[in-house]
Amino acid sequence: MKRILLTTILTALTFVGMQAQRIVERHAFQGTLDGKTSVRLAFEVNGDDIVAGHIYYPKAAHPAPIMIVGFRHDTNDYHLNEYQANGEITGLIDLTISKGRLSGTWTNPRTEKELKFTQMNSIAFPKGFGGLLIPEDPGKLGHEYSFDLYHTGMKELMGGSVRLKAAGKNKVHFDICNVSSGNIAEGESETGRPAVLKGNKFVYKDVNDCGYAFSATFFPRFVVLQTVSSWDTTECFGAHSSFGGVYIKIKD
Repeated sequence: MKRILLTTILTALTFVGMQAQRIVERHAFQGTLDGKTSVRLAFEVNGDDIVAGHIYYPKAAHPAPIMIVGFRHDTNDYHLNEYQANGEITGLIDLTISKGRLSGTWTNPRTEKELKFTQMNSIAFPKGFGGLLIPEDPGKLGHEYSFDLYHTGMKELMGGSVRLKAAGKNKVHFDICNVSSGNIAEGESETGRPAVLKGNKFVYKDVNDCGYAFSATFFPRFVVLQTVSSWDTTECFGAHSSFGGVYIKIKD
């Protein structure tokens, strides 16, 4: 009986994990920014509300799809960042999709200039714009991930980095620093207590004396860090600081 019960629990947990990784939404639109700049974007959403895809400006000097990653909030709201290959964020995207119609804004983080998405029409999902939410093989994690966002108050790029070191099969030690909010959130895994991957994800508790805990979910081109403990546990870092964010793989 105990063996049957354990098997049932493990099967249920596996199903929940598979559901989280499953693509639950796909969206694709094309139109303009403020009625002037042609734009096309397409993205997918998985069961964890992680969103990823590409944005494309066909009339740019050197047009090429740019990766966008973020999160779905509530039912119809999506908040994504536009990432260059080196991890710099070059656009902040806030979208609402309702009854098949897209509205929202694109903001330049350096100038804070905001442009509205206009005349956005639904299109067939473009080839090559998806596929970013494939779970990463635990044996192929990168050694370094990072992001940078221009801070208008400090007038400089600020961001974070994740450095990983193998510690055995499906185990890694980490060293993380995030200074995007102006305060430093940093920490590393304890000696003898590496993070243990289950599939493409790990959860690590008690990073600091306040009991901070976070999850890391790995994809081939980036890792998503999310705080899973109460907000009080970030007090050891300073106000409004955490590991949370999307970090782009910059070193295999």
